[in-house]
Amino acid sequence: MYTVRENDIVGNTVKIPMRMIREFGCTDGWIGVVQYDSFARLADRHIAEDGSIYAHGPISYGVPGPKLICEIFEGIPHNLVIKTPKYAYQKEYRIIGSRPVECRLLPDENHPGCKIEKYDHAELDLSSSLADFSWKTSVPSPEEAQDGLMLELPRRV
Repeated sequence: MYTVRENDIVGNTVKIPMRMIREFGCTDGWIGVVQYDSFARLADRHIAEDGSIYAHGPISYGVPGPKLICEIFEGIPHNLVIKTPKYAYQKEYRIIGSRPVECRLLPDENHPGCKIEKYDHAELDLSSSLADFSWKTSVPSPEEAQDGLMLELPRRV
């Protein structure tokens, strides 16, 4: 998911870059917006209650230092929430499930002899409606939103 932080909101409006609209594949013409604090509390309950979520949160973009690299090799899964700075434009929010997802190795057409990991998707049942703290808004066609989408956010209550 794409993360919008408080300092991204100017005049109750946020700009979502066109690159992300394309990468999200908003082919149905809609994008969902969720109030972070309410969603985080709901996700936290699923970590504690049924264990369907292992971890969740915004991704950190940076090069891990020696201590973190050592912890990764020891099996501490920090690598699940860190990406290199070249992906910082994604402002990703990641939900890491605790249940296995099927993975297949497929031939890499661009690199003969190499394989690409292809993962199936997983559905997360939060057993709660997101309607109280989320909304959908229409996304114009890529031609209409060449510089990105200016999205006006509902007033907080």
